[in-house]
Amino acid sequence: MAKRLDLNLLQTLEALLAERNVTRAATRLHTTQPALSAQLARLRQMFDDPLLIPGSRGMTPTPRALELEPLLSELMAGLRAIVHPQRFDPATSEATILYAATDSVHYIIAPYLAEFHRIAPNIRIAAMPVMRLSKPEIERQLATGQLDMVIGLAGLFPDDLRIREVSQDDYVCVMRRDHPFSAPLMSLDDFCNFEHVFMSPLGGEFSGDVDQALQEIGRERKVIASVPSALVATRILETSDFVAVFPQYLATREAPVLKHYPLPVAAGKLKLSMAWHERTHLNPVHQWFRERIVGVIRQIGTSEPKPLTVPVSAASTRKSPAGLNQSG
Repeated sequence: MAKRLDLNLLQTLEALLAERNVTRAATRLHTTQPALSAQLARLRQMFDDPLLIPGSRGMTPTPRALELEPLLSELMAGLRAIVHPQRFDPATSEATILYAATDSVHYIIAPYLAEFHRIAPNIRIAAMPVMRLSKPEIERQLATGQLDMVIGLAGLFPDDLRIREVSQDDYVCVMRRDHPFSAPLMSLDDFCNFEHVFMSPLGGEFSGDVDQALQEIGRERKVIASVPSALVATRILETSDFVAVFPQYLATREAPVLKHYPLPVAAGKLKLSMAWHERTHLNPVHQWFRERIVGVIRQIGTSEPKPLTVPVSAASTRKSPAGLNQSG
């Protein structure tokens, strides 16, 4: 008949082998010496071996006990790892983290990957594109480990995910630095008369928050192309008279090739959020990475943007949080 496994007895044997003394083992386990002696008797019956022989200088383990000691130590360490919180040391911990975001978020994070690697050399980070996913599909991928975190607009996420807003940003109108338009400020007529490139990270869209704001005041703009990437949009703007709407942070970063103006329509702010599943909520590796990402985005948001040579209003050069090239 199979013997019943008693984890409490295994813990007692571990303490006895470590202390070689019933009194000290009882103190270690916060129990009494008679109770520990009774457990030792049960251990001897379980293993059909004396295990520890009393002597003048403590207890001497039998060959069977010495054989069990390393196996027992490994087993108990594994069990404790299951029931105790994980300890995280970025210098030694190993993990792979998969996060999805639009290209402007990847652009924000990219310069800091070397620092991440310096701090946590054994943690690999996989940056993935945001795809046109339904809310249930986002939740499924986060729940099954196909993704660990998504950064985007809060409206994209199911309500039962963990969601944290990480930044807000203004929209601005961008164009090449030697664009024929050189007025100090951009009027609503100017804005609507331009031909626009629309950034659609999810792909195939031609309108967003700005277009809704225009519609509410009876105006519209002419969107002649839709592209999924800020890098592609910048390349198009560099070689044309087209304009586009960028988050202010991204426009500031592209200042060497693009100039920008405050929007002449109140389109609100672009709010960037981070979402993750309960599966990774308490995992120390993922907690560390999430805090790092928030820190990077907010650190960028508090830095002074570089001054532009084009005359702009004070509103376009104030401090601005990092943003997301979504629905401009």
